[in-house]
Amino acid sequence: MNERHLDDGFRLSGVERRDKAAVVEHLQEKKIWENTLDIPWPYTEDDATAWIEGRIQHRSEQPKETTFALRRADGRLVGVVGADDLDVGASHRARIGYWLAKPYWGQGLMTKAVSRYAEYAVTELDVVRLTAEVFAWNEASARVLQKAGFTQEGRLRKHREKDGALVDVRYFGLLRGDLDGARD
Repeated sequence: MNERHLDDGFRLSGVERRDKAAVVEHLQEKKIWENTLDIPWPYTEDDATAWIEGRIQHRSEQPKETTFALRRADGRLVGVVGADDLDVGASHRARIGYWLAKPYWGQGLMTKAVSRYAEYAVTELDVVRLTAEVFAWNEASARVLQKAGFTQEGRLRKHREKDGALVDVRYFGLLRGDLDGARD
């Protein structure tokens, strides 16, 4: 999947150095930090540089891309979906993560991106099992996963640390065979 088109002119493609300003701009939204596992706060240009360079390095070491920018028709990054630490061919499973710029929330865009990524992961990355963790309070992200065909497999109590507190996460999984039953 060098590039995949979604509806309304949006597409998925590899993360590039030119995305730095957009990443920094969008990740100033504290609600994104509040609802994600691994994004630092406050988010700095150094954070963006390190993450983007890490993505570029990882891509050079893998036979296929594992993380994608979600782009508008004009090419501007408005979100990300992927499995940052997937070593293609070395594991049958991957943990996905994603975030979306606030102006695009509630439009079904991330559901389309996650669905497309799941299809790509099982067909082109040979992943048998995708997992995702969502903070217990993040209903919107849980709904994205459910609509993309994931099943909530449990609740992990006090599983992650967020802002100095131990918090519960909802644990989701999707098996290769589940894609046939995904709902719109």
